[in-house]
Amino acid sequence: MLVNHKFTGIPVISLVRQGILDILTKGPIDGVNLLEQVNIKLSVSKQGLYKALRELMRDEVIIKEKKLFTLNKVWLSRLKDFVEESEQNLGVALPFLEESFTGRKVIVFKDMDALNIYWGHLFLALSERFNDKPFFFFNHHSWFIHDSPHSEMYLYKKSLKKKNKVLITLGANTLFAKDFKTRFAKANIQISINEKIGVPMTDNLCVIGDYIITTRYDKNTMTEIDTLFKNSSSFGENEKNEFKKMLSFSKRPKMIITKNKRKATIWKHSLAKNFVIKKTEL
Repeated sequence: MLVNHKFTGIPVISLVRQGILDILTKGPIDGVNLLEQVNIKLSVSKQGLYKALRELMRDEVIIKEKKLFTLNKVWLSRLKDFVEESEQNLGVALPFLEESFTGRKVIVFKDMDALNIYWGHLFLALSERFNDKPFFFFNHHSWFIHDSPHSEMYLYKKSLKKKNKVLITLGANTLFAKDFKTRFAKANIQISINEKIGVPMTDNLCVIGDYIITTRYDKNTMTEIDTLFKNSSSFGENEKNEFKKMLSFSKRPKMIITKNKRKATIWKHSLAKNFVIKKTEL
């Protein structure tokens, strides 16, 4: 969204604009090479690229110096000020970040998209609050990387850069789980596959500090996703369309936040068995 119009905030982001900005963060580039690099990940015409460039120049996000396009330093400076002020005043409007919270909080979302967007926001806030503690995740399948690939890749790269310790357990030994582990396991992001963890099919878990954060979906949708990931050998257009259709029928997913040091410790010890981690970190 544009804030106060022009360069005072974040431009409306399309995939093409995002691709352009990602490339320009690495330095100035001419239009021909920019088109080639954008087309590595996206299919965009020359006309489509230059339309996006004109819009970004109009909003004073980028400038053109002779034949080279580059990010506008004024926009970057204003954006930095905007982000710094927002981070100081934002916080996370949840009682479990208050010391007085000792119980259980349930948040109901309209659909999966709403939950996923909020979860990304929450993860970044928690990674600031608990920057010295490991995140334990349990997911039956790695479907989240297919549901929100751009957001998930951003959070993944952010975790690598900040060196957050993230320990992910996948609950089904599928081709997709093995591929996910191969692609994304790094020094501070460990991934294991364990089919013996007793978590209901409807639930995914995150354990951080004394908190257990459960995302809960309807049983029918999760059963269909389980069948899709266990029976498919690839994730082509047919599988993507089927998957998106499944997600569209899932309504009112929940996030359940529980503060319970004893239960959180039990979960951390259970999930830590397949990872390299010090006892003092549990």
